[in-house]
Amino acid sequence: MDFVTVISLLMAGMICGIVNVIGGGGSLLALPVLLALGLPAGVANGTNRIAILLQDIVAVTTFHKQKQLPLREGFILSVPVIIGAMVGAWLAAEYLTETILNIVILLLTVLMIAALFFQPDKWTRIKNSIVFRGLTVSNFILLFFIGFYGGFIQAGFTYLVLAVLVLRMGHNMVTGDALKLFLNLMIIPVALIIFIYHAQIVWNYGLLMGVGSAVGGYWGVKFVRTWSPVFIRSILLILLVLSALYIIFFRMI
Repeated sequence: MDFVTVISLLMAGMICGIVNVIGGGGSLLALPVLLALGLPAGVANGTNRIAILLQDIVAVTTFHKQKQLPLREGFILSVPVIIGAMVGAWLAAEYLTETILNIVILLLTVLMIAALFFQPDKWTRIKNSIVFRGLTVSNFILLFFIGFYGGFIQAGFTYLVLAVLVLRMGHNMVTGDALKLFLNLMIIPVALIIFIYHAQIVWNYGLLMGVGSAVGGYWGVKFVRTWSPVFIRSILLILLVLSALYIIFFRMI
């Protein structure tokens, strides 16, 4: 592995970690880097989970120490997400191609841009508006399908989770960020087992990117706790637009 590859993996991981904590979609950067380094779509998708795992461990631990993570709610919400991720990861290991990867990520990005303009007051609230009393049937089904997507591709999974936590469950952006990363952490080991079984992980690439992601995850938590919800929403919107433009002009044309 040459010096340029090492630096590319570390830097991509660090930016990915920061972006994932602040809003989501860091894998929209990480996956193209892995593809550019010559990894097939399925292997890039599997290798990326190593970096996300290390990033989430650091970020979730930091949120928990700062008492921003409602663990009981997180474990309850993780049940449908994990079940869906098991199905999604298995299908990805068998059938994912780069074309499917690009189309799905683009569609998700456009959907999330629209979602940010839906009920903007909910995105910018300071405090949580409800007390969690359990998981409804409709939210169970919704989180199952989001988990399926997270297992299948993962890139943009946290966008979807954050939208549900903020728009449907009444969380503010800080608690929503903490919970989305916790749910992400819950599905990564499930997906990793499946990708390891299918020999779709390049360990040295994944671990190097993971070191950068862990550093980025730590700093991302610091930023989220000090920035206003309005500013975080604006950053999220900018990242989504840039992601959509990148997919259109650099991956699809």
